[in-house]
Amino acid sequence: MAPPSPRIRRISLICLLAALGVLYAIGWFSPAIGLEYREGANLLQAVTGHVETNPPLFPWLLGLFALVSRQPQWLKLLPLLCAAGWLALTWRLLAKMGASRACCWMMIAIAAASPAVEHLATGLYPEMLFGLLAIGSLIALLDERPILSGVAAGLATVTMTSGAVLIVACLLTLVTYRRLRAAVMFLVPAMLFASPWLGWWMAHSGMPNTNLDLSEWSVLLWKNAIWLAAAPFTAMSGYANNYPGLLTAVALLIVLIRRRQFVPDLFFGLYCVALVCRPEPPLYAFAPVLPLFLWMLWRVVRRGRFALISQVTAIGLIASALWFGLGQALRPAGWPDYQKLFAVIRANTPQNAVLMTDLDPLYYLNTGRTSIRGFTPDGYRTWYAPPRPLVTPDELYATIPARRVDFVVMAPDREVPESVSYNNSIDALERGDFVEPVELPGLPAGYRLLRVVKRPRLPRSGAGTSH
Repeated sequence: MAPPSPRIRRISLICLLAALGVLYAIGWFSPAIGLEYREGANLLQAVTGHVETNPPLFPWLLGLFALVSRQPQWLKLLPLLCAAGWLALTWRLLAKMGASRACCWMMIAIAAASPAVEHLATGLYPEMLFGLLAIGSLIALLDERPILSGVAAGLATVTMTSGAVLIVACLLTLVTYRRLRAAVMFLVPAMLFASPWLGWWMAHSGMPNTNLDLSEWSVLLWKNAIWLAAAPFTAMSGYANNYPGLLTAVALLIVLIRRRQFVPDLFFGLYCVALVCRPEPPLYAFAPVLPLFLWMLWRVVRRGRFALISQVTAIGLIASALWFGLGQALRPAGWPDYQKLFAVIRANTPQNAVLMTDLDPLYYLNTGRTSIRGFTPDGYRTWYAPPRPLVTPDELYATIPARRVDFVVMAPDREVPESVSYNNSIDALERGDFVEPVELPGLPAGYRLLRVVKRPRLPRSGAGTSH
């Protein structure tokens, strides 16, 4: 079979770039911002400067953008630029590791078209910044620039704590090859940037999952391993299914037998171990290393009898990723309804009112009212424990007087477990006459504003009597 002519290649590349441009433009022009809790928390930390237990680099950079404007398109420019830089550096890393020009474009196209990458690049998430810094660190190390590599690795750790494995991988590589001077030159700047954050994080939040027993650990590791094996298929298709994880495991076994690149493979392996041990699904955190995974597979099947099959498969992955990504980008986010709800809250609640709502950063930023969540989510209970209420009416009932809540806001269930449990608990409080609906014109369907019923506090038994 003859290879395509240069003209056909150019036309195909132009069509691909046009399709990617449309896909990313839809996500970037969308005014919705903060509809996922992590996205809203990053924006709130950037605007208020409140210190959280999340790595601070991305919120700091986002805060610099917020000083100029809080318009969604302006704020989304930060992750979008990081995604473009990440893809460019990944292209260079793949070429440095021996990939052909056509192979580099193929891997980058698959990654860029992936719905998971498009979602992260057009939202306020730190994964694209982490990918940019991590790939930059690997390139600098391969270019014999250990100081620059250490700086990038340290900044990557301040972006996502899992980046600490990047420092370990690079350091182990240098020590294995007995380049002790380069190892010291790498480690000093890396720890200069990473150690203050790692020390603060361990002092305030401690090592994750330390309160889990052995059976809970086994459940967490098993489920994360299954989700991680399925992460490439889910990231590229937007469809969650665990069965492709079996093919992923077999493919990685073949790759490990025929391994060629020590540093990227070691980082990839340690990073996957870190993702398995985290108390949250690994899908989005896997996206920054998706091109490395694709290259590990490609270098095994790009020649011989598998060459044509692998090329057709790659083209099919790009087409399906674009299709599913477009469907995800066009999915209505309900932002116009949220805007109506914010306007109703601003017009019908006092300035000093305290709201209780599931997405408290979103409501605080758009209404100016003090907002609280009313419960503290537990990562293990949310994703790994057997089905049970994640938010209880008693928990919310105790929070209302303690935080002097005035109004409770309900929105349609989001596709996360806490949202369903939260709304069920509010319904229970309403049935117990602890909250009552506020009938207001202009509320969108499915959205409710409820007033907390203020009851006089009864005196304690024996109060006011003498003994």
